[in-house]
Amino acid sequence: MKNLYTLLTILLFSFCLNAQIIVIDPGHGYGSSTSNNPDGRTATEIETALAVGLKTKTLIQNNCSALTVNMTRTTNINGWTSVTQRAQMSNNWNADRLISIHCNAGGGTGTETFYCTYDDTSTTPDINFSKKIQADMVTNGSFNNRRCVEDNSYLSYHLGVLRYSSATACLNEIGFVDHSTDAAKLNSNTWRDKFALSYFNSLKSNLNITCSASSAPGSFSLTATPECVNNSSRINLTWTSSANATSYDIYRNGSLYASNIAGTSFLNTYVTSGTTYTYYIKAKNASGSINNSNGTLTRTAACTPGSFTLTASATCSGSTSAINLTWTTSANATSYDIYRNGNLYASNVTGNSFLNTYLINAGSVYTYYIKAKNSSGTLNNSNGSRSVTATSCAAKASNENDEQLEFNGEISLYPNPAINEITFEINNVQSKNVTLDIFDISGKRIKNMKLNSDNDLIQQQLNISEFASGIYFINFTIDNKEYLKKFVKQ
Repeated sequence: MKNLYTLLTILLFSFCLNAQIIVIDPGHGYGSSTSNNPDGRTATEIETALAVGLKTKTLIQNNCSALTVNMTRTTNINGWTSVTQRAQMSNNWNADRLISIHCNAGGGTGTETFYCTYDDTSTTPDINFSKKIQADMVTNGSFNNRRCVEDNSYLSYHLGVLRYSSATACLNEIGFVDHSTDAAKLNSNTWRDKFALSYFNSLKSNLNITCSASSAPGSFSLTATPECVNNSSRINLTWTSSANATSYDIYRNGSLYASNIAGTSFLNTYVTSGTTYTYYIKAKNASGSINNSNGTLTRTAACTPGSFTLTASATCSGSTSAINLTWTTSANATSYDIYRNGNLYASNVTGNSFLNTYLINAGSVYTYYIKAKNSSGTLNNSNGSRSVTATSCAAKASNENDEQLEFNGEISLYPNPAINEITFEINNVQSKNVTLDIFDISGKRIKNMKLNSDNDLIQQQLNISEFASGIYFINFTIDNKEYLKKFVKQ
């Protein structure tokens, strides 16, 4: 029987230890501005008190199973709670310790702590608790030691929660919101972590319990590097190690993308070349989180075109002098732009060849270079500009009626001459790559357009009302070969 009594005593003692209750009271009520806060407080006061309170609760819950935590408010929008209501909440929870968190205003600097012994038979617990909170906040917050006192002028309002609560309690004014140095700390997530850790350690010491909290993650820096491997874009994220961190969360374009990453690198392969992405990372542990200290990084996924070489040779297209351009494939390229004599001549060419017949005169020298393109950028052909002299081709009588088109189709242009509009028709071009360029008599390109070849026949009207009167050439490029038509604008 005696042994049973001893066991029950031990169990009861253990239950009492586990039943120690901490009440955290984030002061200043609700709202995010003075306009909707009955206490007339600023956003810094309202939000700092709540943030530090929540961080303190997290520290206790994650590290001290012997303590239970309750809070008088957990959001900024859950309604106004008076000081007497807060005290009653503490009493209903049978709190062992109550800490009311506030921020000061009205001129001054530093931290100060208040206690209330107005109705207490013993003043020692409240005084000792307050002194511990004050001393630790001075040290851990690097604040001026303003004072730790019982101030009866506060009893009617701020310290009312202390007077009417039966718990050992104190109210700590962390710092002054209207002092620049204090305010910078109050608004800093890193400093809020330090304030919470200070409260946590003060409570452990005052309650004489053993439990540990890891320090908040330290600062670190992020690097984001676009890469291209086997023609696939990716962005390689690497970061320096954050002291005390146990894992990392990756945010892409403002949203959580990958969580609980161990290590200090992440290869983001689910990207689209040419698309821009923004990243930041949070280092985490049980004490909280901290963003990478160098902020967000914005990068464009890129598999830019690879190097390639161009060859230009003189040839004939029937009796017409021509220059045949061929080039090796540029990795990652989606199309090519051709430049002749320093000017853009043909754009968005696909494939690896182009037969240039327009205004090629025997004996004249023509210089070419090509740009490979995709959404990530352009690259010139790596062997530089290529120059070639056009050769003379055997004379051949020609007229538009017996012109033979190598693609076995027909090109019609009407009316010709034209005044405001001209219509063209091209047969037998389904699924072919067709572009159109209009040049004036001097060789200046006036218009360029890619034509839809979903059907076998292309028929389209062109508005030429703004063209000056004169002779023009329409150069149709069909699967990288040119076919020329002349019209007159009246």
